[in-house]
Amino acid sequence: MIDLTNDIREMMAQKDMSIREVKSIITDMLKSAYKRKFGTDENAEVKFYTSNKDKSRILVEMLSKKTVVEEEDYFREVTEIPLDEAIELAGDEVEVGDILEIPLNPKTFEYSAVQSAKQRGQQVSKEMTDDKTYNKAKTMENTLIKGELKKLMKNTNDWLVDIGFGEENLAVFTLRGQSPRETYELGDNLRFFVEKVDRGDEILTKDKSGKTKKKKRGVKISLTRSSKEFVKCLVERQLREEIDNGSVVIKAIARQAGIRTKIAVDTKKSDTDPVGATVGKGGCKIQSVMNEIGGEKIDVIRYNEDPIVLIANALTPAPVQRVVEMDPSKKYAVAIVDDKDQGLAIGQGGVNVRLAKTLCDWMIDVKTKTQFNEMSETQMIHEAVGSLFNGDFIGDEVEEEQPMVEEKKPELTNEEIGIDPDETPITDIGLDDKLVKKLHDVDIWSIQEFFDYDDEELKDRGLTEEEIDTVKNSVTIETDSEEFFECPVCHQMVPSDSNVCPHCGAEFEFEE
Repeated sequence: MIDLTNDIREMMAQKDMSIREVKSIITDMLKSAYKRKFGTDENAEVKFYTSNKDKSRILVEMLSKKTVVEEEDYFREVTEIPLDEAIELAGDEVEVGDILEIPLNPKTFEYSAVQSAKQRGQQVSKEMTDDKTYNKAKTMENTLIKGELKKLMKNTNDWLVDIGFGEENLAVFTLRGQSPRETYELGDNLRFFVEKVDRGDEILTKDKSGKTKKKKRGVKISLTRSSKEFVKCLVERQLREEIDNGSVVIKAIARQAGIRTKIAVDTKKSDTDPVGATVGKGGCKIQSVMNEIGGEKIDVIRYNEDPIVLIANALTPAPVQRVVEMDPSKKYAVAIVDDKDQGLAIGQGGVNVRLAKTLCDWMIDVKTKTQFNEMSETQMIHEAVGSLFNGDFIGDEVEEEQPMVEEKKPELTNEEIGIDPDETPITDIGLDDKLVKKLHDVDIWSIQEFFDYDDEELKDRGLTEEEIDTVKNSVTIETDSEEFFECPVCHQMVPSDSNVCPHCGAEFEFEE
């Protein structure tokens, strides 16, 4: 027997495992060594005992189970033992067909068998640890957690974050999940939203010969501070009591990280102002959330089932004179404001109207009264001209149905749409009108906005895989063969210093 008390206790402490889990690993290790030595482990058995003298001591015994056979039937050295040898070991009472348990000393195994056992033990230990980490991390998905910034990945600007699972299971705070308003330093302790937890995916690696191979990796935990869900969790944290008693119901959130967030709130109580309850006395509650996100502005507006009222509320801080439903079937409306308020309603870079569109799920144009009247006059002219050709002619002429004249909506400027001067409109990359309209319908107006979403998010918005590829292939990237390489998964060009493919998400490791 071998005394493994100290080893077992050390594994339990370091790996946060139960004694049952540690015993399972030791059993796997010993059987792996046995199999390496004898070619099979089907007749190997591992038993654990407590010391008679000291009940805290844990002893381990390895046994080889062999069937007793007659000398002339003895062919399998590993699983059988001839009768005469069995009698020498166990006495005269042994009979053919009995099974003997013969103790073995693993210390006598060859070096290769011992190494095989260690590797197997490490593998099983890692699998158990990954399983426990995954199950625990999965319960944290879509919640807030605290973590410490441990390492900046210079190639991607992603941060590795310790959220309590040790150095082997650091979470990833991606560049996409970082707010442009914030700066981060090594050792910072921050709150994060756990966006996604994936189980041991496979990553691509390259060996010295340049061949691509797959390598198993542990649990991947993705964190963000730029999503609207992060702000929602922060608000819910401040408003636990109000949300629990129905004073506040969060109906919708729209966010452009680092710039502005809009939150639409309602209430289940007729005598409660949900906006005031959300903001808090003296603005204390919403100010606390703003402080957490680096001072990013938050507009809290009253939700309304009537889209006209909701659109007017959503364009705060700009006062809206009137909202006109231009095409309810397409959820298209015009908000009329004073000349002096148009810039405020649109917002710098179009951010205010863009967030209002997202919050209300309506296409919104912001017009002054003069601009709207010009739109109305144009529409009336079209209707008048159309009526001339839609009337019935009396006489010998055959009455002929005339086609309807479809009114073209006035083209919006980039500022009205919300496209920054340094962004490229989606209309400028040679896509057909049908695809451009579909992108506009899901509120994607520039190439930069398109690449803000990954493929799954684009599919959730109604785009097909073929349409996504069409947009990507329409964007010309000037490449230098020495600075880019082809992703072996999606075959798109990737910057040479990248560890993650920006197109398909495949990850790379390069061996020297």
